[in-house]
Amino acid sequence: MAWFDAHASDYDAWYDSELGRYADSVEKGLIEELAEPVPGERALDIGCGTGNHSIWLASKGLIVTGLDESPAMLAVAAAKTSGSGLAVDWVHGDAAALPFTGERFDLVVSVATMEFVEARGKVLRDAMRLLRPGGRLVLGLLTRDSPWGEFYLREAEERADSVFANAHFFTEDELPALLDAPYVLRKGLYYPPEPDLDRRVAEQVEKDKQARQEDRAGFFAVRWVKGGS
Repeated sequence: MAWFDAHASDYDAWYDSELGRYADSVEKGLIEELAEPVPGERALDIGCGTGNHSIWLASKGLIVTGLDESPAMLAVAAAKTSGSGLAVDWVHGDAAALPFTGERFDLVVSVATMEFVEARGKVLRDAMRLLRPGGRLVLGLLTRDSPWGEFYLREAEERADSVFANAHFFTEDELPALLDAPYVLRKGLYYPPEPDLDRRVAEQVEKDKQARQEDRAGFFAVRWVKGGS
């Protein structure tokens, strides 16, 4: 997305912050739980951005294709994997017109991307088409009804150039309409986005509230399985 070109140079600063690292660790834990990545599998990361999740999956031994519409974001991603030996292929392309054929992937992931896509149904149907039988489609979604959603919305209101200015944040009621198939939902990221993060307290809050799958989670991980649940 051309909108993201302007954010490419400083996008990873979020992951360098203590709060960003915490949120990223919680989100990846939920994604991993549902994605169940296996070394040697082929994975597609739709809306890979600067490569955070693509590189993470490749580090687990998967053969990854990272697709994004922003050339600037892809350039940052490619620079991070140059000479690394990780099996990642960076592809410039539109999520709404996936440039692949056949049932070639074992896993498709897309994290914090559907928030910026209008043709979500088409993208997800195409993603399922590209999966082998039994393959998993896993989304990571930012939520509206949570302290984190309020944090992102406030930033969008205060900063016209915010990456969240054009974002749609999800509610649990919207999930069944994304794809006409059974799905599994895991909710997390309960600790609020407080600047003075107490990691020990945050991890205990997260553990307790995830166990109960309480409302007001800041992140949804959703899985569909091709030909199953």
